[in-house]
Amino acid sequence: MNERNINEMIDGLISELERVLGIGFSAAVYGSVARGQWLDGRSDVNLLIVLDDPSPPALSRLTGAVAAWHKKGLTPPLFIGRDEWQCAADVFPIEITDMRLAYRVLHGADPVAPLVVEPADLRRAIEAELRGKLVRLRQAYVRFGEAMPMLGGVATSSVASFLVLLRGIAVLLGRDPGAQPEETIAALAPELGAGSSVVVEIAAHRRDKEWKCPPGVFGQYLDVVRRAVDLVDTHNQPGVR
Repeated sequence: MNERNINEMIDGLISELERVLGIGFSAAVYGSVARGQWLDGRSDVNLLIVLDDPSPPALSRLTGAVAAWHKKGLTPPLFIGRDEWQCAADVFPIEITDMRLAYRVLHGADPVAPLVVEPADLRRAIEAELRGKLVRLRQAYVRFGEAMPMLGGVATSSVASFLVLLRGIAVLLGRDPGAQPEETIAALAPELGAGSSVVVEIAAHRRDKEWKCPPGVFGQYLDVVRRAVDLVDTHNQPGVR
């Protein structure tokens, strides 16, 4: 499946939702599709559907509308009530920050632009995600040792979510994270160091499903994640520059 097919599937789903819901919803696509970076077998198709009526009876009417979507094995859309969504910025600060960097409204009023993410909420959420990611990557490094195909799979499957967090850090620092991995890394290079280019190298291998990651490269990746943790941990802390 290519990106053109994906956009045709999106158009078909929105048409079905319009048939069922009329004007009672807003919809937006975000993430890799909105950035023009979608990869078959690697990337999700991220759809946000904000409903005027999210009650169980209303939701049950949507099953037929999304049947073809689910049959293709695509990422299930996010369904959320409009009132709930307007209160969600403190609960989903990472997701909303990344949505605001790249999204396209498909139907109804823009559901993303009105939301405001507080920097403190974003910093706290990013630190929690980064610390969890660092622990899991260290587990993989110890478990797989010299098994380069396994290290490659872990690295390439984790780098997209790591880039989401790095874009969030750039926003925290008041910098433009760009759309491409090299732009995001360049925005944070003063803090993450020259070795952070390893993230760009790993991201470039996402198309290669059998990439063999050398243990040394994976170790560099771990170092970058750790530096990102330190950066977020000390952001806006008294006495820390």
